[in-house]
Amino acid sequence: MEQRIEIINNWNLKKVFNELESGNMKIPRFQRGYVWERSKIVKLLNSIYSQYPIGSFFLWMANKEYENFCREIEELNLPKEPESNLYSFILDGQQRITSLYVALKGKELNGTDYSTICFNVEKKTFQIPRLKTEQHNIPAWKLFDTKEYSKVLKEYTLFDVDNDTNFSENWSICQQLFSDYPISIIKSLKMDLEEVVDIFERINQGGKRLSLFDLVHASAWAPEFDLREKIKLFNSEDNVKIFGGLENEIFTQSLALNNLGDCTNKNQLKLTADICSASWKNTIESIRLAIDFVKSFGVRFVSFLPYNSFLPIIQYYFYRSGLKSIRNEHKSIIENWFWTSTFSARFSSSSLTRMTEDANWITKLVDGQLLENVFGVTLTLKELIKVRMQNKSVVKNGVLCLMALKNPVDFNNGQLVVLDKTNVSKSSGKENHHFFPYSLRDSFGVSSREINTLLNFVLISSSLNKEISNKFPDKYLESYLVQNSDLLEHLETHFINKEAYLAALNNNYNRFIEERGKAIMEVIHKKVKVADFSLDEINQEDEIIEANIEFENEFENEDN
Repeated sequence: MEQRIEIINNWNLKKVFNELESGNMKIPRFQRGYVWERSKIVKLLNSIYSQYPIGSFFLWMANKEYENFCREIEELNLPKEPESNLYSFILDGQQRITSLYVALKGKELNGTDYSTICFNVEKKTFQIPRLKTEQHNIPAWKLFDTKEYSKVLKEYTLFDVDNDTNFSENWSICQQLFSDYPISIIKSLKMDLEEVVDIFERINQGGKRLSLFDLVHASAWAPEFDLREKIKLFNSEDNVKIFGGLENEIFTQSLALNNLGDCTNKNQLKLTADICSASWKNTIESIRLAIDFVKSFGVRFVSFLPYNSFLPIIQYYFYRSGLKSIRNEHKSIIENWFWTSTFSARFSSSSLTRMTEDANWITKLVDGQLLENVFGVTLTLKELIKVRMQNKSVVKNGVLCLMALKNPVDFNNGQLVVLDKTNVSKSSGKENHHFFPYSLRDSFGVSSREINTLLNFVLISSSLNKEISNKFPDKYLESYLVQNSDLLEHLETHFINKEAYLAALNNNYNRFIEERGKAIMEVIHKKVKVADFSLDEINQEDEIIEANIEFENEFENEDN
């Protein structure tokens, strides 16, 4: 079997530095920037001085096909082209290697002068001098500068004679320890990008997790096209900022769908700078149109989206068709797909595969095949009651969209509630209010978990929220009935019908939640248009119910 890994134990620091300065050893673009502070570097230097292990360095040997993967640290002035025909990308050890280099070469990086790190020949320790008057602090970089090392050695040889010390020996031993310190190198041989991703994630489980976007950004980078900067520019547009800004993955998935018809990880990694650059203008225009379209479903801003997956699929419709609006014969079909995907939790697993399936459906739709793409919904009232405002939940986001579609108004004066993107999606937002106050939960005979059900929250202005404060529902409702003859009509904009209103007047929490839940379930029933739908049927145990309706709503369990 062909050898695919090589372990080298005869390197030293000078060899590592030579590889850096010859341009052979490179930092891949998907690695994070340099972040170590001087105090942390001091600990690393003292570990080497004490002959403690500092771990292996893992290198990925790649050919010039991956030259765009290099992320250069301009301040270090290292060669951009390697002397050898291979790039040695640092998969593990970038922070340690960079730290040792800037300290032992006396470099300045990110505004920090690392030449101030010293070795104290009296204390025999590396440190950052705190007092200018402290003696015998020698800049660490002089250890690896032949001329300066010799100069210091000569000075302390004379000093030792006059003062009966052995500082020159301490300096000599330190230099010898660093020169001889063995560096363990692990090289990966003949491995493709996907294997390297897997290796990187395995060895970085305790640190920053490498995202798929980091890899796509690196593989699709060119001097004239930087995907990360392009996305940043898009998200800085005023209309996009109001919507909330989009995740990086929405763009890579959209680009993969538009160019390759498939957005699984493997195909996203096939994106190149040329592919992305050629389709970028049409892709972001399609994304803009998709944002405008989902607003018709109550998605006032991005955090209301049940799934981020919806945007790449809908933009694919615009990209594929070249249209600026959804055709009339397609609107109801896409609407059914949106709501059944939401309340069936369609993208809770294998999301990228399902997105590709839905993109294929979009292709057929654009080509004239009016095919429904709907999914069975088994959501019950009991399940809906269990949705908590604090939890990430597709069902919660779907209901918030329905609430937004009602154009909620304050029920004291009928004023339209302005939904602020920074508040509504959070349980602590100023436009979110417990209809039955949290502080009075014991009076209603419910737990803190029960009082936080989605069905106990209403979208109202912060001023009305403060006005209601900790009052019992019967108290504030009776006072508003006197001043607002349209109170019942205004409550309806919050899915609070007459039955729920009467329950609130009696401070009957459980009855209120049930009646309001029924009102919302009826609307869901109309939206999904699935014959099997039931308001009352309970088919699952509570634990399974909660697992199905409360989960992370962004790219769960993606396919490779």
